[in-house]
Amino acid sequence: MDGDGVKRVRSTNQPGEVDRISHLPDCLIFKVLLSLPTKEVVKTSALSTRWNHIWKHVPGLNLEYDDFSEHDSFVSFVDSFLSFNRDTCLHKFKVTYDYSEADEPETGLVRRWLDTVSRMKVKTLDVTDDSAESWELEMTPALYTCGSLVSLKLVGLTLPSPDLVSLPSLKDINLILVEFTDEWALEKFISQCPSLKNLCIERSFGDDIPMLRVRSQSLLTFIHIVDSDESFDDERILEIDAPMLEYLKLSDGRTASFKLENTASLVGVHINTAFNLTSTRRFCPNDAQKRNMIQNFLLMISRVDNMVIASCTLEVIYEYSRYEQLPVFHNLSSLRVNLDGYVWEMLPVFLESCPNLTTLVLGSIQNHVKVGITVSPRRPRVLPSLRYVEIERPFKGDALEMQLVGYLLVNSQSLKKLTLRLDDSLKKERSVIFNELLLMPRLSSTCEVVVLSDDPSYHQ
Repeated sequence: MDGDGVKRVRSTNQPGEVDRISHLPDCLIFKVLLSLPTKEVVKTSALSTRWNHIWKHVPGLNLEYDDFSEHDSFVSFVDSFLSFNRDTCLHKFKVTYDYSEADEPETGLVRRWLDTVSRMKVKTLDVTDDSAESWELEMTPALYTCGSLVSLKLVGLTLPSPDLVSLPSLKDINLILVEFTDEWALEKFISQCPSLKNLCIERSFGDDIPMLRVRSQSLLTFIHIVDSDESFDDERILEIDAPMLEYLKLSDGRTASFKLENTASLVGVHINTAFNLTSTRRFCPNDAQKRNMIQNFLLMISRVDNMVIASCTLEVIYEYSRYEQLPVFHNLSSLRVNLDGYVWEMLPVFLESCPNLTTLVLGSIQNHVKVGITVSPRRPRVLPSLRYVEIERPFKGDALEMQLVGYLLVNSQSLKKLTLRLDDSLKKERSVIFNELLLMPRLSSTCEVVVLSDDPSYHQ
């Protein structure tokens, strides 16, 4: 290890070898090195004489505090890098810092770094506070007016309420477990980013934002993640007004109400929410506000082409459909359903609202949210357009599994292929399962059932 605290390797070039990399122009070398962690970039100093100091000129830093044996060495390295490149336009500043590791923790240290990289016209900023969600580190207000910033990722920091936002180049925002100084800070921030394309928010339980409004005229992709916890029964609200939005992912166990506006551009959705309903907070048909919210939500996503949906969401949709008619998903051609086990009886109600569905994939998910529904017996309708079905969950041939396959075979008039994979733990039962599948009635005369197995001795 050299004096700067970073380990190096020594060159092992043999006599007569041609060093082609060293003859590349600096701009290409920098582009390659920018994609590597800084600890790996420093090691290139041992390659040849030319590489002795080239790493110092790479306009980016990608460093973690545990790359160093001592905290002070980490701080010194970052300070030295910023000082050496103070007249450089910085392409990337990525730092993982543990606030609790310092002998005398001070938030001013990281704030000073953020102020410095803002003056250096940083393009990509990625800062993680790894100190067990202390949220002691607060983003410097200077970054709200960093006109060069294109991509921002913050993990475990606190976002102050901005007085002024001027981020004309910012396209990507990723906020993970970020706290906010007031409930309006995030809304102000998002609404004043005119070039924003991609927004991902993974919220913490304690962010104290009862209502989040996402309003953007440029946003294309929005991902909103909130872990589920039945101990929380607050009525959080999420409002989205983004007329250019093409993809929406909601993996949200806490938000009770979603309001979507201007969704004409929406093409794909990934929905995993029970609208804050659980086995103890059941759907109430007399709750007109909840019924209207679900109705409007389904209408706003009914024009999408492809969808991923979780079983807990399907349970709520099934309960809702007992009192209100579902909208028709005319454009939906590809659907993935992530089932919690093989509880699938609520599936036909939704499939019958998708008259042009051609591809169905049945995956699996472990959902902590249990809505707790009772499915009433009903005569299923024909699925006119479904052509391809894949069951990803390892197939054991249990009663519910066989019922699901039977339903799909006997009600899909255009089905061409149904693919399933046998569970590896099955031995003697393989031939029995295959024979049962072979004897199942099929509405489509051209349907092929493909049974896959990782066992090389088994081919069907």
